[in-house]
Amino acid sequence: MQSVERVTAVLMCFTDGDPELGITDVAQRLELPKSAVHRVLEALTKSGMTTREHERGKYRLGPRVTELSLAALGTVDVRSLALPVMEDLRDATGETVTLTFAIGNQRVYVAQVESRQDVRMTIEVGRRAPLYAGASGRAILMTFGEAELDHYLSQVELTPLTDRTLQDRAALVDVLAIDRVRGYTDSSGERDTYAAAVAAPITGRNSRAFACLSVCGPRARLDGAARDTYGPVAVAAAERISDMLRGG
Repeated sequence: MQSVERVTAVLMCFTDGDPELGITDVAQRLELPKSAVHRVLEALTKSGMTTREHERGKYRLGPRVTELSLAALGTVDVRSLALPVMEDLRDATGETVTLTFAIGNQRVYVAQVESRQDVRMTIEVGRRAPLYAGASGRAILMTFGEAELDHYLSQVELTPLTDRTLQDRAALVDVLAIDRVRGYTDSSGERDTYAAAVAAPITGRNSRAFACLSVCGPRARLDGAARDTYGPVAVAAAERISDMLRGG
């Protein structure tokens, strides 16, 4: 029981204000020996509950925490909460709207509201995709801090899904910097040769996205001008869901 309490106490040290902590930081807060804190953090890192930035020796919450957060959010039923917003977004854009959750280093489609147009995009609910390819994945990646993004990029191979998939790490980092400024992502043919999309992050009580909303359709219809128009609309819809999750 003491061990469980100690592990819980270490995890609770990581907050919005202190997303990255070293062994000394945690030891001082909990008044525990550094050796004990080191053992706990190393065990948590092996399980994916924390990650370690090797150059600075700092720790932060890992991808398994996201999975637990999603399980907890399941009691709120995010999909039911998001459905009316997704329908409004579909009606405003005329295109298919999807809801995607982050799961570790991947994302999974959990819901969609299809366009009413004869030619439209549809997705397979439950299908997984990498975070680096397409608007939905980058909408989640754009909320990563520098250390977390570096860690992610050190773990994945940027395997192309199409000839438009970003394969250069530096280019991906540059694109994400642009995405952060405008608040949304867009893509054309990155994950699916014939599809284009815009996407915006959904966040809970911190700035790290656990999900995103996207507007997707045929590339011929979602050209650059359409994506510029739909991007801010997707941001407003995603913020509506985020506010509801925070109780706003």
